[in-house]
Amino acid sequence: MAMKILPMDIQRQSFGQRFRGFNPEEVRAYLGIVAEEVALLQGERDRLDQEVQNLKGLLDEHRQREVILKNTLLTAQRVSEEIKENARKQAETVVKEAEMQGDKLIELAQQRAHEVERSILDLRGWRSSLRTDIRAFVTRINQLLDLQEEVEVEDNLRFLKRREEA
Repeated sequence: MAMKILPMDIQRQSFGQRFRGFNPEEVRAYLGIVAEEVALLQGERDRLDQEVQNLKGLLDEHRQREVILKNTLLTAQRVSEEIKENARKQAETVVKEAEMQGDKLIELAQQRAHEVERSILDLRGWRSSLRTDIRAFVTRINQLLDLQEEVEVEDNLRFLKRREEA
């Protein structure tokens, strides 16, 4: 008996009358069919309730996973941004340090260049002074040589005069 009873069927059902009311066998037969349908519907409803509960459980699990995934994604994005920011800050620090070292090296090179220029100027001064001293020395030696020659000439003249006198 796979008969499906609809609510309208129940409302339209009429029972034959007997002397004392409805035919009890028809009523009992119909109530049996209604009872079977109601039992089937209750079983189907229970099965569907169980399926709804299972689906709700699955839905809750999926929602929890979704929350976990969203949190994980947000955390990953935040960590990624922090890593980028730290890398940017570190790069800025490295660049600043390199610029400072470059400035120090330039300053040292400029100081060294000034020292070399001063040394060159000092050496030029010493060279000029030495040249002047050498010229004075040469002049003095020339004067001494000239005096020596005069002394020798006078000595030769005296020698010759003595020889002639003798």
